Parts: sequence; structure tokens; C-alpha cells
Amino acid sequence: MIREKLTRAWERYEAWFENKKGNFQDSLEDGQERLQEYSAADRDESEIQPLVENAEGESINPTNLFQILDDETVPYDLLDDGEQPHYFLMGSSIDVEGDGASGESITGWDRDRRIGSAYTVLTEQRILIIANHVRGYDQHIVPYDSIATVNLNTGMVSTRLSIQTRGGTYHLSVTSSDDDEVKDAVEWLLARRRQGDESDSTDESLDHLAKLKELHEDGVLTDEEFEEKKSSILSDV
Repeated sequence: MIREKLTRAWERYEAWFENKKGNFQDSLEDGQERLQEYSAADRDESEIQPLVENAEGESINPTNLFQILDDETVPYDLLDDGEQPHYFLMGSSIDVEGDGASGESITGWDRDRRIGSAYTVLTEQRILIIANHVRGYDQHIVPYDSIATVNLNTGMVSTRLSIQTRGGTYHLSVTSSDDDEVKDAVEWLLARRRQGDESDSTDESLDHLAKLKELHEDGVLTDEEFEEKKSSILSDV
């Protein structure tokens, strides 16, 4: 009898908690959407229409790409010519451990944290990280070929994307983004990283074939040795 009462009480508590959590999340998302619309710059949307149409995710839109970073700059301005963004993830903090992929963290420290607006933009060429805070904004670039691991940590009220590179680790808040959009972005990121690994492997194989050809032409390798080694390399591609 006591066990049944405790079980029913616990079930009622879980239902109450889930309801409260859902209401809080809905209110948070509504407030964030209104804030994002208010903070977007008044720019010509037609200039980014091709980027929106060719993006993998729905988060590539005028409201996000035109978020105000300072008096004149928006995230769209930080893209290179011809660079295609696919996902725009948002949160409230960026935490960097270590030197980062290019030998510098956002401020050059071994550990750095920025609180404010955190934007993680996944493009075809790179990951563009933007920390927008009261003193302005910082940006950092993570090449796909520098990434060692990618982890998505989902809590009750926060979601964090952790990207470990050869030089450091980036903990990126993505709580303000839609959960499904974040999951799609992570899947795309993992696929893009694997694509880079396959490309590196192919380039390395081509280099080996070129060296084998030189050795064969110089008479160092016989015809039989050359064909055998060439077949071995091609079978691994």
C-alpha cells in the first residue's frame, strides 16, 4: 500500500515537473524569438536569398544572418565571398579550453569564457564561432580537418555542443536553437568532417602514387613491383 502511494505521488510529481519545464521552455523560446527579431539589422533580404535557398537547415534566415554585432557588422558580413552557410546555432555562452585550432583562443588565453550571445555558424568551408558581448564581438574559426571529436550534451534546460580540436576544446551553448535543428546540424557536421577525412586520404594516396611512378621511371622499382604497390594503394582508396 505504501509503495503504491509513493509510486502515484512520484508519477504526479513527474507530470507536474514536465509541465513546468515545458511552459518554461515555451516562454524562453518566445522571448528569444522576439529579442532576435528586434536585434536584427534592417538590411536587404534579397542579397542573402541564394544562401537561404541552398542551406541545409532552416536556421539560415535573414533574422539570424542580420543579427547586430556592432554598429555596422552582422554575421553575414563575416562570411567569405561564395561561402555557403548551412546552420546557425544560438546560445548564451562560449567556453574555450586550450589554444584553439589556430594557436589562439578567442582572447589568446588558455581558458576563455564569453557570456552574451553565442553564434555557431556551420558553413561548407569551416565553423565560424561568434561571441557577441557588451564590449563588442569576437570571432574564431575552426577548420573541419582540425576536429577530433564532436559531442552534444543535452540537459533539462541547456544544450551544449563540444568540439575538440588538436589545439583546444570549444564548449558552445546552443540552447536558443530548435532541438531538431541542433540534431540535424550535428549530423551534418559529423558527415562534413568524415568527408574531409576521405579527401585527405585520397590526396595522400595520390602523392604515394606519384612517388611510386617516379621510382618506377628511375628504375628503382620493376614493372611487377610497381603494379603490386599501385594495386595495394588503390585498394585502400
